[in-house]
Amino acid sequence: MKSHPVRITQITDCHLGESSGDRLLSMNPDEGLHDVLALMNQQHPNNDLLLLTGDLANEPSPTVYKRLHNLIERQVTYPFAWLAGNHDDPEMMKAVGDKVNIAVHALGSWIIILLDSRVPNETYGEISENQLKFLQRTLEQHTDKHIMVSLHHQPVPINSAWMDRYIVRNADDFWHIINAYSQINIVLWGHIHQEFSDTYNDIALLATPSTCVQFKPNQHDFCLENTMPGYRWFELNSDGSFETGVERVAQKSYGIDFSSAGY
Repeated sequence: MKSHPVRITQITDCHLGESSGDRLLSMNPDEGLHDVLALMNQQHPNNDLLLLTGDLANEPSPTVYKRLHNLIERQVTYPFAWLAGNHDDPEMMKAVGDKVNIAVHALGSWIIILLDSRVPNETYGEISENQLKFLQRTLEQHTDKHIMVSLHHQPVPINSAWMDRYIVRNADDFWHIINAYSQINIVLWGHIHQEFSDTYNDIALLATPSTCVQFKPNQHDFCLENTMPGYRWFELNSDGSFETGVERVAQKSYGIDFSSAGY
């Protein structure tokens, strides 16, 4: 009998303001997040884990993380976990609750690893020596499992020059560890505010749209795209195969300032 797949959803780059009425590039990020959660609950209501992969706040404060945590607890009936992006403060996030800060999740024949790629006061990413050791140690402990590694920053170029300035700068160290283990199936991230899919040595490389504004792919300079906020879903099978997809909110106007040159 085929076992039940592990079901995971991912949201990312919420960029919530201090209050629920704050705006980013004329968009209310809370509105986008509420719309994405409603869609997710309609389409994929029963899951094993929700991953939030960073830039949850636009300007970090305990108020933002408590508001987000309380919202997810009200809207989602299964466990959730978050990691910090370059806009976040991990200490404030940790203060909200221990359960949401767990870095290794064992789900059936899969292990989900959450890595911290944040560099204080910088936009680019880097994986610290301690995090690299944690990654290697976890992989060594779970050679009989299939692995998803999630982080905030992209560990490979995405062909957008302005965003690739903010890549994981020591990605070679990351891939040196990854390449030594055959059980890694997925590397997943946020940060780039767009859907992305590629492969590297049979590993799926995946990124997910923001619940807020979207960045236009393959651009030399900052450029917004008029596509809707969204989320990603996974069905992870016991043999290491998986299905995944991105779902977006139905077309609507969020009042976004598409002429902006950045934020």
